[in-house]
Amino acid sequence: MTSIIQFADIHFGVEDKAAMAAVKDVVESLKPDVTLICGDITQNGKKDEFYAARDWIRTLSGPKVITPGNHDTPMFGIFQRLFDPFGRYNRIIAPLSEPHYTDKNVCIMPINTSRGVQAKTDWSLGVVDIEALEDKVKIMQATAPLTVKLFIAHHPFIYPPSSPLQKTTEGGAQALARLSELNIDGVLTGHVHAPFMLDRQPDETEILSIGAGTLSVRRRDRAASFNHIEIDAETIKVTEIFWDNGQFSTGEIFTKKIAELKSRRSII
Repeated sequence: MTSIIQFADIHFGVEDKAAMAAVKDVVESLKPDVTLICGDITQNGKKDEFYAARDWIRTLSGPKVITPGNHDTPMFGIFQRLFDPFGRYNRIIAPLSEPHYTDKNVCIMPINTSRGVQAKTDWSLGVVDIEALEDKVKIMQATAPLTVKLFIAHHPFIYPPSSPLQKTTEGGAQALARLSELNIDGVLTGHVHAPFMLDRQPDETEILSIGAGTLSVRRRDRAASFNHIEIDAETIKVTEIFWDNGQFSTGEIFTKKIAELKSRRSII
């Protein structure tokens, strides 16, 4: 069994200090094989926020796979946004991340959906580079056929109906359709500050969409939370771990049988 921790939207600078003080012990009790951080590690992309995030990430045992979010670009530096939007992230956080993670059960690959500036008024919106996505899929396809293949990104490729935000990720619908064709099993994201587990139906695209909540004080009527994902040869299980009354508790559990995955049916 592979034990996976999925964090998103910690927003160092406005992190929930009480939850963050308790989260390490809870995570260690879950014995993760890998920890995922799906962007918005900082609030304003400031150096001190990145250094605080770096110091915390270093306390987490085992390999990490990390991708930046829209808040991980300099909020107040237009020159840096234009010419080096992920410079601080690349120098301070990226060295802590594996390029991808693979074991006998899973292959997990990051992709950056955030941009420093865009030709639109809302620079926080996500963009999926289809060519970059397909290049990463080639690496994943070189792993064993029976591994569960997952991407991590910051923005949902398609926002779920339950999301408190309803936006459009450029290229997201096309990307999900393409990943389904290529037998990639799921995309793990953040951004909306509310956890979700969506098993898309065949008339849309057959791919799991799994979102983590936030460990910041920027909550949208939801408790601070993160996800614990367990994958073995038979089942994918996603459990929300939420902060309430000064402690973390187990929330809703979503399960999916491996045999029901489109990729597995295609092999059969």
